[in-house]
Amino acid sequence: MTQLVLASTLFAAAGAAAAVDAGLLGRPQERVLLVSNAAPVPELAPALDEIPGCGPVLARFDRVVHLADLLGGLHPHVWSPRDTDLPVLERLLRTVWGLGEGPVELVVESPTVNPAAWLARVLRSAPLTVHSDGLMAYGPWRREPALHARQRLRALVHLDLVPGLQPVTTRELGFEARAVPAEPFLGLLDEMAQEARPRWWPDDEVPTALLVGQYLAALELLSAAEEAELHARMVRRAAAAGARRVVLKPHPSAPPGLLAPVRAAADREGIELVVVDDPLPAEVALVAHPPALVVGCFSTATATARTLLGLPTEAVGTELLLQRLEAGNSNRVPVAIVHAWARGLAGDRLQEVVDAVAYGMQPRRLAAWRERAVRTLTSVPDDERGLYVPRERLTELALPGARGRPPHERRRWRRAARRALLSVVQPLVRGAVTRWRGSGHAARVAALARGAS
Repeated sequence: MTQLVLASTLFAAAGAAAAVDAGLLGRPQERVLLVSNAAPVPELAPALDEIPGCGPVLARFDRVVHLADLLGGLHPHVWSPRDTDLPVLERLLRTVWGLGEGPVELVVESPTVNPAAWLARVLRSAPLTVHSDGLMAYGPWRREPALHARQRLRALVHLDLVPGLQPVTTRELGFEARAVPAEPFLGLLDEMAQEARPRWWPDDEVPTALLVGQYLAALELLSAAEEAELHARMVRRAAAAGARRVVLKPHPSAPPGLLAPVRAAADREGIELVVVDDPLPAEVALVAHPPALVVGCFSTATATARTLLGLPTEAVGTELLLQRLEAGNSNRVPVAIVHAWARGLAGDRLQEVVDAVAYGMQPRRLAAWRERAVRTLTSVPDDERGLYVPRERLTELALPGARGRPPHERRRWRRAARRALLSVVQPLVRGAVTRWRGSGHAARVAALARGAS
């Protein structure tokens, strides 16, 4: 058995490598790391095996294969083969990647998006395991996997960022969830830190906060100016917590941002700003140089710092993001989790909120969860309901907090009103026409029309 592990970032590969150490990915005869560069312009960003500090991750695999070597200038997250080409492409992959004719297992990120989706189509007999490195593991997939993929799903392997919280997809589709313990993952991060020796973290006693950036503007969730202002708010929050220096670590896939508002905020607060240009995951620095505070929006690094490392964390902008996200956006559960953390929710109560958010995202697929969602949303303050589930979706689904009638009820009311109006007007019109014809006026008008012709 050859196991192909697909990863688009170094952090995702590190999560999969930690799962290997924990014994959660079995013991294949050969384990191959399949690298897919997720950057919008892959030519301008290093692949995960080109980042200093990646050695311990690569050591968990027998060899590394690049999708770019097969696809050339085609982006692996955009390109998809035609159905008629699948048999030919499978033979090509087995030859070029040296897979032979033996069985293959796929360990992929979300199976509903490319390149995982087209790999599952090409290797149609391969069992599927999903690995997830962030809070998105706990929410529903945006699209339901194709039938051929659903039938082959074996497990979801994910970092245990919210202990006790059960992922939605495993309960929706009926497959196993395997949580990666903290020890192997933190041990791997420590190995990466020792190899990379990240030197951008200041080595002194000045209280320093790490600001974890994301690529929200690139995802069109915020404008570039709004994202810069979000970072400025992080600076102010860190200063209010006592930090005298802030280190801003942009997301590796983020395009160059607007730093002027961030620098202005640091100047106003009288604190030093350090901007880091390093593709190494922020989590490696958290292990190498634990900061006094970690500030972010809904970044996985913030959750890692909070749950796995026990570091102080602050979340900024979750309310704005929940207002901006479409009802079915896959980021809604991660943002809702961080927002709920800030409200002190945990345990069963957090599970209830996540399930209600998931129902609002996918009401047809999760129709059996409606009653639970109604109970949960009934107990949530009204101003919070419209954040966890958008007000329009509350109205559409007739959930607690709805404003006005649901669209289907409004359509039903309009049809009923139209029928009622016709039932009154039609007899009046028929009667008027009958009386007009009986009065002789109709005959005179017909005679005049014949004479005019």
